[in-house]
Amino acid sequence: MSRFKVGTFNVLNLALPGQVTYPNDRPFSKEEYAEKIAWIGGQLRRMDAEIVGFQEVWHLDALKDAVQAGAPGAAPFHVMVAAQEQQSPQVGLATSLDVVRTITHQDFPDGFELTVSGLPGPIKSFSRPVLQADLKLPTGLELSVLVAHLKSKRPMLDEETESDAKNIALGSARSLMVRSAEAYALRCILLKLMEGTQRPVVLLGDLNDSALSVTTVIVSGTPPVHYLPHDEKQAIWDVLLYNAFDIQARQNTRRDVSYSHIYNGYYDTLDQIYVSQEFSRLNPRRLGEVEYVHYFNDHLVDRTLSRERPDRIQSDHGQVVATLRVTDPPPRRGA
Repeated sequence: MSRFKVGTFNVLNLALPGQVTYPNDRPFSKEEYAEKIAWIGGQLRRMDAEIVGFQEVWHLDALKDAVQAGAPGAAPFHVMVAAQEQQSPQVGLATSLDVVRTITHQDFPDGFELTVSGLPGPIKSFSRPVLQADLKLPTGLELSVLVAHLKSKRPMLDEETESDAKNIALGSARSLMVRSAEAYALRCILLKLMEGTQRPVVLLGDLNDSALSVTTVIVSGTPPVHYLPHDEKQAIWDVLLYNAFDIQARQNTRRDVSYSHIYNGYYDTLDQIYVSQEFSRLNPRRLGEVEYVHYFNDHLVDRTLSRERPDRIQSDHGQVVATLRVTDPPPRRGA
């Protein structure tokens, strides 16, 4: 298998029927659950990916049901979620590849914490732990896949605080600070994997911001300016992540409509796929390439233009899939 697909899928509060999730949300009935599982399964069949990262998974058994619905009769998928104690939505992963190891990253780096005015106590961990799965392709190549779901833009308001314009602005600032802290912590995890290695890394996730936002750039790193000496550039390239869609856009003019979320009339890409330099065509010693990026967003509705009510069966996010190709190893010098 020289080609394989990776995808990211926010499933919008996937939970078992009858189970309470958020206090104001009623549990799924058996009929609603069956509809949701069928819809997710249909999207997974369209995605046809060997690796899919998930967000907003409440129960592992529900994710297993959805993955089975998406691949009936196929080779069994490994299905997992990030380990955590609290009862809250989490990230997960399904893959048909061999799993070498899995790691849950919950705590921030040693010595790093965030204190935000109006929030109880310092923040020392991810609100939704990051899942890392080290996988092996049939070619023998090992790669690390991380699944993340950073803090949303939803304002963080005290229950007793009035929702006036000033407090909403303050709540949004709190959310941004928390998301920035999580972005930094995720960057630290990525640096340990990428610095001084040739290990390919893929990041799948709902980063809850666009590719050029400050928080997303914290995660990916900033490309070097053109006038830097090559050695300095190389050190930056070594720990840089590349947006898969940007790679495709540079290669050709054929591209998908690149949005994965619509909120209040704004079309944005919150769901991202990033790859390390081992999949960048600009790297002469790359191990693979990004061939195509596909957005599955036909189900998204601009509710400023439609009378349709929100649907909790379908996701309010589009799915993103990148096709990656493993290249032949470059010849050794002097060979």
